[in-house]
Amino acid sequence: MPSPAEPDAPPRLLVVVPAHDEERRLPACLTAVAAALERWGGRAEVVVNAHRCTDGTARMARATLRPGGPLSGLVVEDDTSATVGGVRDRAVRAALDRWSPDPCSTWLLSTDADSVVPAGWVASLLDAASARSAVAVAGLVELVDWRATSEARAAYDAIVRGGLTGPDTHDHAYAANLAVRLDAYLAVGGFPCVAHGEETALLTALAAAGWPVTSTRASVVRTSGRMPGRAREGLGQLLQQLTRP
Repeated sequence: MPSPAEPDAPPRLLVVVPAHDEERRLPACLTAVAAALERWGGRAEVVVNAHRCTDGTARMARATLRPGGPLSGLVVEDDTSATVGGVRDRAVRAALDRWSPDPCSTWLLSTDADSVVPAGWVASLLDAASARSAVAVAGLVELVDWRATSEARAAYDAIVRGGLTGPDTHDHAYAANLAVRLDAYLAVGGFPCVAHGEETALLTALAAAGWPVTSTRASVVRTSGRMPGRAREGLGQLLQQLTRP
């Protein structure tokens, strides 16, 4: 079974953010990512994949990911990826084409353009990985701006509670709050090119290959409860189903 490396230096981070027509929401996302990376203090790059955008998403991302700015990174304009899994993986591969990080001491952190990570995001995920000798950590999300009935909220809360497996563990998976060590990610082929559930498929592939994976309830990312969501059959569709009479 593969085992996690123990690098002497702090790990390098690669933060991947897919974005489809997210000019309005992306600034808050990147501001939060910048604050989290500043608090963590290590070396990091951010990749925004502007996927089939018809607004100013790419322009806004470039204005933020600029030399001397709060974030260092890369903007990809992707008009060819057909699935959300492909969009996420395309961002990772674009980063690897530009940089040459050591896979065993680099962590891929995944979030979404409609999400806001907490200031302690990096530490909460990497601390859980270190404590449990894992190469992948799944966090939780908190919905914001979800226009739902009390019955729909109760149904969603029941789904979340049903996945809580311990004081600090759960069996949920959200690409808006996920960390994977790069060598493990590459070993299983990365995010699969699927229309939804790419984070679950990635974690399943890692576990099947013998890589240790874990979860934490200490890391909670605020994410949009809009309906429908950007990804078909993703979280937004579940929320929409729960609100139907």
